[in-house]
Amino acid sequence: MNRFFARGTGAALVLGFCLGHAHAATGLSTANFVDVGDSVSEMLDTSGLTFSTMMMGSAAMLPSLRHASLHDPAGPPAFAPLGRPERLRRACPGGGDVVIDVLDADGGGSLSIGDRFKINFNSCVLDGSAVSGRSEFVVAGHRFEGMSEVTELDFGFDALGSADMRWSGGARAALRSDLQRGTESYVVTYHDLAVTRGSHTMRWSFSVDMVRPSTGNQLARVKGAMTVDGLPLQLRQDEPFVIAVDGHPRSGQVTASDKRGARLQIEAQRRRYAYRFFRAGNAADTPDATSESNPYGAR
Repeated sequence: MNRFFARGTGAALVLGFCLGHAHAATGLSTANFVDVGDSVSEMLDTSGLTFSTMMMGSAAMLPSLRHASLHDPAGPPAFAPLGRPERLRRACPGGGDVVIDVLDADGGGSLSIGDRFKINFNSCVLDGSAVSGRSEFVVAGHRFEGMSEVTELDFGFDALGSADMRWSGGARAALRSDLQRGTESYVVTYHDLAVTRGSHTMRWSFSVDMVRPSTGNQLARVKGAMTVDGLPLQLRQDEPFVIAVDGHPRSGQVTASDKRGARLQIEAQRRRYAYRFFRAGNAADTPDATSESNPYGAR
């Protein structure tokens, strides 16, 4: 369970990102494409990818229970026998705590469909932010396919986050671990997840497909739709993002399009994102306007 806390919350609650300042509009324009680009790129750079990694940190922990002791050296058994729930409490680095309720659905002591984890953050201070709210995930599937182990999780979030950012809604995560090569691939699908920061809102209805080799860079692809302050956008991955060890993309491109056909290309470069805006009807390679994001880590 310590592994869950370290990998899950540590990755999940890097809450210092923002959702941009795009305002409700009928479509992309030269007046709003920079704000929209900041919103989308910051989600891709931190929110969506980090959030996916957090969920996969939880998923990666679960299959290992088959091989490890079912007793947490710092507390009670990780799974209670005979399907009875077990409660664990963990202190947070800056104050507050996290309460984790675990239920082994069939009482077998190993990973199985229906196993449930509920996590309640009580003013848990991480990186200077007090986190509150609840999350839950249920094992929806677990099987072996040749030399691969497949785990499927259904997530639910209830006002989880800090004063800066919160999210509510559901997601499904599917992890495939190659037991021979050490490669992990996973798909996280957000089901109309509501994300808020101050007066700014987003809704995520897309999937993030990631491949993490045993060594080297990760690859990520995004597909689906999202809204930025009420502006609907369709996302298309033109080139996969190459994610370096620091968590920032080094290359790759996604296009966000509105309903009228205007489009915004967001290209990951070595230190920042480049934005290229094309009005509806502009099918040429020359954009109508261009801009850049702030450098990674300075936004």
